[in-house]
Amino acid sequence: MPISAIDICQSVESIWMSLLGLEVQPSPQVASLNGGKHFLTSCVHLTGGWDGAVTLECSMPLARQIASIMFSMEPEAASMEEIRDALGEMVSITGGNLKAILAGDCHLSLPTVAEGLDYRLAVPRSRVVARVGFECQSHPLLVTLLERDATGREVPGHNLR
Repeated sequence: MPISAIDICQSVESIWMSLLGLEVQPSPQVASLNGGKHFLTSCVHLTGGWDGAVTLECSMPLARQIASIMFSMEPEAASMEEIRDALGEMVSITGGNLKAILAGDCHLSLPTVAEGLDYRLAVPRSRVVARVGFECQSHPLLVTLLERDATGREVPGHNLR
């Protein structure tokens, strides 16, 4: 069963409210996250009955807020390690929820987190299945589902930023 933007919206809204107590709202204006600001991208890969990846991109202030809620501390007190850990956990939970929708037995990888001002993250030989932009506390959030190209032909990696 393919995953739709509606599935992503429902999963993300549910996860963020139940785990963080934060409301996220779909926002068509968030189609990509512009460079020049400090952003983070977390990613998990799904393999098995379906091969692909789930990414979660957000601003540093939002990532810091996530860490502060998860670790019960003031946002300014969150270390980079805690921020990366929190964002990795959020993409793992999101990937796990989406994995449950997919047919077949899939396995979830450990999360990877990239952060910085100007970087590119690519998932080689993949295509975007769905990309949904959200706003959370006036900060952009972007969730992307990528699928490995099943034809085996050489497909350029999809640059997320």
